[in-house]
Amino acid sequence: MLNIVLVDDEQLIIHHLIKIISSFDIPHKIVGTANNNQQALTIIRETHPNLVITDIRMGASNGLDLCDTLKVTMPHTKVIILSGFDDFTYAQKALSYNVFNYLLKPINEKDLYDQLTKVQEILEKEKEAEAKDFMLKEQLQECLPLMQEWFFKIIRENLDHLEIIDSTFRLFNIDILNESYQSLYIDFSQDNGESQAVEKDFLNVSRLAQTIMLFIGDYFKTIYFYDTSSITIILSSENTQIEEVHQRSYHLADRIRQYLDFNYPRHFSIGLSTTVQNISSLRQSVKDAIAASKYSFYIGFNEIICITDVELRNTGETIPNFKYIQEDLLKYVKLCDLPHCEQYLNIFYLNVLQLHGDRSLATNKFLELYYYLSNALNQEFDLGHIPSQEVVSQIKSCTNLEEIKNILSHYITGSIREIEQMRTTKSRKLIDRAKAYIQKNYAHDISLESIAFEIGLSACYLSTLFKNIEKTSIKEYIIDVRIEASKQYLLDIDLKIYEVAANVGYTDSRYFSQLFRKKTGYTPGQYREFMKSGT
Repeated sequence: MLNIVLVDDEQLIIHHLIKIISSFDIPHKIVGTANNNQQALTIIRETHPNLVITDIRMGASNGLDLCDTLKVTMPHTKVIILSGFDDFTYAQKALSYNVFNYLLKPINEKDLYDQLTKVQEILEKEKEAEAKDFMLKEQLQECLPLMQEWFFKIIRENLDHLEIIDSTFRLFNIDILNESYQSLYIDFSQDNGESQAVEKDFLNVSRLAQTIMLFIGDYFKTIYFYDTSSITIILSSENTQIEEVHQRSYHLADRIRQYLDFNYPRHFSIGLSTTVQNISSLRQSVKDAIAASKYSFYIGFNEIICITDVELRNTGETIPNFKYIQEDLLKYVKLCDLPHCEQYLNIFYLNVLQLHGDRSLATNKFLELYYYLSNALNQEFDLGHIPSQEVVSQIKSCTNLEEIKNILSHYITGSIREIEQMRTTKSRKLIDRAKAYIQKNYAHDISLESIAFEIGLSACYLSTLFKNIEKTSIKEYIIDVRIEASKQYLLDIDLKIYEVAANVGYTDSRYFSQLFRKKTGYTPGQYREFMKSGT
């Protein structure tokens, strides 16, 4: 039976398609309809149709984008594109997106019938092939776990005779010898037995493995093994550039991750080894991929975990004392240097990974860091940050270490914000004292040094602090205060200009006049005349 999802931004066309398809003598069920890509993906995820019929243009949505997504997330699903005549060339591009076929609008009923018939025939052949394979797969169930050991036994016993390894493998249609190797391990056993509902037996895992192999393409030669809860994929490439091979492997792993994330709601983990260039290192490569996958508690589920991201291997690096990391992190919190805080929090995180301990050990290390920061900041800044039982409970209830790191990051960010606010308030009070002193003593010979001495700061620090908060220098602020005061003195016509200058702290009346004109646009005499005339 065809399970069909229809996608078009015009509801009339969807109704028309339903009417036409309903008249066909083809077993089918319309399992959903959608008006855009987002709706379509939601319905497809829920219904797992074997056929999608979609318009090529839907306002802001694009049918080819949907095809591209389905190529990764639902590779077995057939797709038929509907396009207008003007989109014919555009529709031809759809063939590269694994599209089954395309039809022109207005829809010809016979053409649509023929396409649905072809899809039905292909699905029936696939079902027949699956039935033929069933007995063979059933026989393989008992020996598949042993195949991986046989594979490595052949390698181990013939390391000095690659031609024997090659000829032995080719007898079983295995073509794996190459310049570079990398291992990818998919683990479904991370979720305390829930994986049983995802993959219950060898046959189900076999189907999944075969689907995943569709993503590999021509770049890699491969061999894979599986059991009830995992798939091991060995990739080989003729490329000797390790970095490029690793990038290709990671891209492949990401496509597999997207597929699993879309189709399987439960937890999984993908481990990726380093790239090796000697087949004798292949066994260790697989072990590394398996070891990487076990870090799901630290990194998070449904993620790709590279062994190089979680282990310091053969680099001569030592694990620093946690105490020193904590002290450096506290120093940068006090300095309100968030980038360095994030850097040292990540260093702490990476070093917890090196403990290779259980969840309890890793969680306790982060609890120690939280208590250390909380007590130290409370003692120095009186933030009221006694260790919060709410935060402690959040940390203990986390399902992976990445979540714990995020909680600590949020705590550090909030602490820095409070410290900055506290310092801003304290700094504002100091600046207000400096401003009050200037406004009281502007008529005298005051300087940066005399103001700094009065409020108990160094001249350099006061200058920087004043400029940061007031966005102007102390010198300019003094001038502004004096000019504003001189405006009041100028209203007294009995005062000479030099007397006004002296009253606001300037012994040179010419210099005073220059400053006044620079600040107001008028000379003191012009300003007095304008004020007298009321203009």
